[in-house]
Amino acid sequence: MTIFEYLKDRMPALLVNLSAMLAVAVYLTAGGVDISMTILLLVGWAFLLVIFFACRYARRNRYFKEIEAIFHQLDKPYLLGEVMGRPSRSEDKKYREIIRRSNKSVIEAIRRLEDEQKEYKEYIESWIHDVKLPITAAALVCQNQTEPDAKETARKILPELSKMENLVESALFYARSDSVYQDYLIEETDLEEVINQTIARNKSFLIANRMTIEVDCSCGKVFSDGKWLQFILSQILINAAKYKKEDCGKIRILGRDVKNGVRLSVEDEGIGIKGSEISRIFDKGFTGTNGRSRARSTGIGLYLCRKLCRKLGIEISAASEEGRYTRIDLTFPRSDYYGI
Repeated sequence: MTIFEYLKDRMPALLVNLSAMLAVAVYLTAGGVDISMTILLLVGWAFLLVIFFACRYARRNRYFKEIEAIFHQLDKPYLLGEVMGRPSRSEDKKYREIIRRSNKSVIEAIRRLEDEQKEYKEYIESWIHDVKLPITAAALVCQNQTEPDAKETARKILPELSKMENLVESALFYARSDSVYQDYLIEETDLEEVINQTIARNKSFLIANRMTIEVDCSCGKVFSDGKWLQFILSQILINAAKYKKEDCGKIRILGRDVKNGVRLSVEDEGIGIKGSEISRIFDKGFTGTNGRSRARSTGIGLYLCRKLCRKLGIEISAASEEGRYTRIDLTFPRSDYYGI
C-alpha cells in the first residue's frame, strides 16, 4: 500500500479537516485576531495532521507487510486466517473473523474433494486390476492355440491385447503418479534385465509392427524401481513403433557410464519430431503433428514418463531430427554411498 493509496482512502477525513481549518481561519479573522496568530494556529494544526496520518500509515503498512510475509511462507495460503496474529483494531478483528469463516468453508470443501478423489482413485485401481485379469486370460488363450487358422487369428489379436494392456497400465500409473512414494521400492536394479523384461512384455506389439531391437547395455546396475522403470521404457518403445518409417523400424538401446551417473538411450530410426515441437513433447496432452496425422495419440505417455522420472530422481531428455531419428535419454544418478 502506497502513501497515495492510503491518503485516497482517507480523503473524506482530509476534506473535513481542511474545511474545519478554513472555517476557523475565517472565524478568527472576522473576530479581529492577528493574522500571524491565525497562520501559526493553522500551521500547527496541519503539522499535527501530517504527524497523525504519517504514524497511522506507517502502522498500517507494517501490519499488512507482516500479513503478506506470513501468506508467502504458508504452504497452504488458505490457512492465513488461522495463523495471522490477533489485531488490535476492532475493524481488523472483524475482517480476520470473516477471513477465518471463509477459510473454514474452503478447507471443508477441499476435504470433501480429497475424500471424493480418494474414493474415485481406489475404485479406478480396483477396476484396472479386475480388467487386467481377462486381458491376461485372453492373451493366454491366444498363445495356446494350435490350429493354423486359430493361430493366425490369435497372431492378429495379441498386438491389440498388448495395446489394451498398455492403456490399462497407463491409467493405473496415472492414478498413482501423485503418490509414487506409497507404491515404489528403490533397490539395486539390473538395467539390462529390465530392458529384456520390457521387450518381452511388448513382444507382440513390436513384432506386429515389424520392429527390430539392438541392445548394448553393459553399464551395470542402478538404484531405481524396476516396475516403474519398465512402464517408462514401455511408453518409449511403443512410441518408437507407432512413429516408425514405412513398414518396419529399428530401435537401438544403449547404456553407458557418464560422469556421476548412468545414461540409457533409446533411439529409433522413425519419422522424427519437428524442431519447433521437441521442447513440448513432455507436456500433458501435447500430441504434435505426428500424433494428429499418424496415430490417435492422447499426449499422456511421455507426460507420465517425465512425471515418474522426476519422482524417481531420473533425468529424462529428448533429441530428434525430423525424418531421421528420435532419441530419449534417461540419466540415473550414481551414488557413492551405495558404491555403484
